[in-house]
Amino acid sequence: MSSNDVSFADDQQGKEALLDVRSDGTSTDWCLFSYENPKSTKLVLVGKGSGGINELVDNLRDDMVGYGLVRKADKIDESFTIKFAFIFFTGENVNRMLRAKLGVHSGSVKKLIGQFHVDIAADKKEELSETILTDKITLTSGSGSRVVDKETGARQGTASIGSSSSRERTGTGSKTSELKFQPESELKEAISQVRSNSDGIDWVLFTYEGGNSNNIVLHGKGSGGVAELLDNLKDDIVGYGLVRKIEKIDESETVKFAYIRFIGDNVPRMLRARLGTHTGAVNTFFHPYHVTLEVTHKNELSDDIVMNTITTASGTKVHVLSESEAASKGAKTGTGYTPTKGSYTPAPKSSVVPGLPKQQEQSVKFSNEEEIRSDIKDVRSDANDINWALVGYEGGKGNVLIPLGKGSGGLDELAANLQDNIVAYGLLRETEKIDESLTVKFVHIVWVGENIDRMHRAKIGTHKGAIQNLFAPYHCDVSATHKSELTHEIIRQRIQDVSGTATKVKNVN
Repeated sequence: MSSNDVSFADDQQGKEALLDVRSDGTSTDWCLFSYENPKSTKLVLVGKGSGGINELVDNLRDDMVGYGLVRKADKIDESFTIKFAFIFFTGENVNRMLRAKLGVHSGSVKKLIGQFHVDIAADKKEELSETILTDKITLTSGSGSRVVDKETGARQGTASIGSSSSRERTGTGSKTSELKFQPESELKEAISQVRSNSDGIDWVLFTYEGGNSNNIVLHGKGSGGVAELLDNLKDDIVGYGLVRKIEKIDESETVKFAYIRFIGDNVPRMLRARLGTHTGAVNTFFHPYHVTLEVTHKNELSDDIVMNTITTASGTKVHVLSESEAASKGAKTGTGYTPTKGSYTPAPKSSVVPGLPKQQEQSVKFSNEEEIRSDIKDVRSDANDINWALVGYEGGKGNVLIPLGKGSGGLDELAANLQDNIVAYGLLRETEKIDESLTVKFVHIVWVGENIDRMHRAKIGTHKGAIQNLFAPYHCDVSATHKSELTHEIIRQRIQDVSGTATKVKNVN
């Protein structure tokens, strides 16, 4: 056994607790383990019970690491199935030395816990609730709003993908609103206007009603393109947008759509924690589109950046006319489009992003460039099992990048190295199975923690081109400010979006 392998301090007690949760013959539906001390690799049983995830949360402290298993019943039509969720909680005040070891412990902890259907990583109690768990399960299983309490058989509230329905959550003594698009007909009509060839509307933007609810409402629409959409973004909102662009390839013109997700610096923490559970429903509402841009600062979004993303994805960069050039040639909108079947971001020839000063783009430096590039090369290599690498800023700010780590534990191990006071960039290797063929996909991760210094946050947008140059080529990118936005389901969906394999992909883990 490796010195990094995690085991139970009392093997019999640990296994019995897990069996209780998995057994149909007991009412136990959760158990929780933690380290016996910060220097140990032994896990002790913190508690177990029949009060579900809310009761588990009552046993969490902000100075502990908790690994839990929760049992949940899922009803699909008239059939009941049992789902298990793995909970990984890292409190904000966890010992620094222990936190540094969590990545290498991930694999052995999951072997101890055993099979599960979904996993939730959290560092604050409010990120774990009955609603969040239900949403995760139903988004994964596709069972919509049919999750029921295993004791009473009562249906519980959940985000129904693409639906505006709402119901009261039972068993908790409180009411929790579902994710709602309202009025749904108005929002769908706004998207239809952007897609229409006969309407001048070329952008639409949705946000959360009141800035911190589960109600998505129309924030604005217009015919002024990306620039006008930008005017409607503020640093205290989450914005979901769709932009219509014209791409000219030789003498042919086609319409392309860019989906934009904007998360401002000052978005309320409670809303930020829920965003990961909303991703699937919002993406579905906006589909289809050709490219996705995830933005945390307004200087990361411009007309040039949107067009550069579109042309890079379609491989037509050298043929594309700007909107003004198209207009001067009497361009008309196309009559339709075919969603892109694949997308691959090639290594750019330079680190300069259109619209940003060249001297700013080239200001990124490397403390150990050889090691950083070697780590990235290891992720790409078929000759080893390294499947992730991460870099960040020396001292947590400035413009000097240093290696933060690499490993073979996949997304979970990568995420264990992320903290809310750092900016980090990573490359993740994933395997996708299409029919009987296995293909390798690379995902570029952009992590901007919630508690980043405002001055540093403002500067990192100017580093974007240099960072892309470092990690390219890759198939897709995912930006996150919270661990709930960085899950296996979200990564898998993002890969499927760009490869066009959503209906054919099988999970290979």
